Amino acid sequence: MKQRIITGTLIALVLATLIYFGEGKLEFLFSGLCVILSGLAAYEFAKMSRTKKPVRWFDFMSIPVTIIFTTMSVIYFDRIIYYIYVFIFILGLLLFYTIMYISVKEFKREDFGNQLLTVFYTSLGFIAFAYLRKVDLYLIVYLFIVSMMTDMSAYFFGIKFGKHRLAPEISPKKSVEGAIAGLIVGAACATVFGYYFEVIDLSVIFLLLLSILLSSISQIGDLIASKFKREAGIKDYSNLFPGHGGVLDRFDSSMLVAIFLMLAVIIY
Repeated sequence: MKQRIITGTLIALVLATLIYFGEGKLEFLFSGLCVILSGLAAYEFAKMSRTKKPVRWFDFMSIPVTIIFTTMSVIYFDRIIYYIYVFIFILGLLLFYTIMYISVKEFKREDFGNQLLTVFYTSLGFIAFAYLRKVDLYLIVYLFIVSMMTDMSAYFFGIKFGKHRLAPEISPKKSVEGAIAGLIVGAACATVFGYYFEVIDLSVIFLLLLSILLSSISQIGDLIASKFKREAGIKDYSNLFPGHGGVLDRFDSSMLVAIFLMLAVIIY
């Protein structure tokens, strides 16, 4: 627990510093971090997909593709031409893997799906992080308040009061009681912060509904990542952060929340 607290504190300090100063001419500080984290996440996910299996020459091909897509996105997502680039990228990616599927005997249908899943699962969340920070500092803070307070409340309340298992086959330690507590505390803290700092121009009722939705999504993101690990037979994606696991272990829930919050900001 001591190691977990120390590592968590260091992560929070580095993240807070880069988020705070990552604007204007120093925008590259946080957006660059997002690209790096995306690449590390792609490596963890690709490695997980080959757990207890021999590594083939194309298994880590998704890593540079992920880095390229994330880098392109954080550079161009505030320009209209970005959507054209994304369309071209997706078509090119599908064409590339289709050619791989046809011409490489060892490249099976599941490899096709794994490569695409790796690219988009490990990039979209970090692209959303960079986008939200570019729009407004308080948006990214709001995002982390939702995911972190939901996660912490669900964990501690579940340990003390949890009796009914939420998803025993995916994550045996998670409880219904913890999930409810996480939803209430996460949504309440995010709503208070969002309303006080006027993060989004919504009435308090709609802001509360948005916070409840995002808190729920945070827990879904955590369960998705846990099921991936359960199917692969691993405890953590990596040991990059002592006591916390890897990039995906640390950002699994907030990645999905970031995507939906980005969509809400764009649509609204």
